[in-house]
Amino acid sequence: MNTEEKIKETAKYLLFVEGRFDATTQQIAQSAGMDRTAIHYYFRTKSNLVDIIINEMINEFPAPAWIDIKDLSLKDKLERYIDFNTEKCKKYPYLDIYMLTQNEFSELGQKLFFPLAEMIPEISVCIREGKTSYNNALLFLTDFASMVSGFYISADFLKKRADVVLSPSFDYQRAERIINLFLT
Repeated sequence: MNTEEKIKETAKYLLFVEGRFDATTQQIAQSAGMDRTAIHYYFRTKSNLVDIIINEMINEFPAPAWIDIKDLSLKDKLERYIDFNTEKCKKYPYLDIYMLTQNEFSELGQKLFFPLAEMIPEISVCIREGKTSYNNALLFLTDFASMVSGFYISADFLKKRADVVLSPSFDYQRAERIINLFLT
């Protein structure tokens, strides 16, 4: 792995796997086993480095465009979101939290997120028809997204402190439970 790739992989690990959002260029360089000048040479600033690695993650985990999923049922859309987010969060458990807390919701950052907001009208219909226990579409979506994304941070915490092993069928069972919690 060349120097530039090593810096990017180290930054991804510190920021999005360990959740060390306050990691400085000095800390990233030290973790990569090099001097901070290498980061400045290749990326100039931490902000540029983060933009580059987020762009790479968009290519690694491309969220579907609304036009590609709009004709699916709400249940199918929610299942697609769970599948999409599960893969992303398994690799980078702190990525969503970083994007939301660090004001990285630029056009670049938005491409990492599934088009949940477009589901609000459909969720509102679901509420009116009594197909969910929720009475507010925004609350439905925030709880849903929190449950899906927040799990990986909690699981990471628990795995580090206990002998927690997840079965191969765990992701499927978890997705099914989540859907059943939100849709009746």
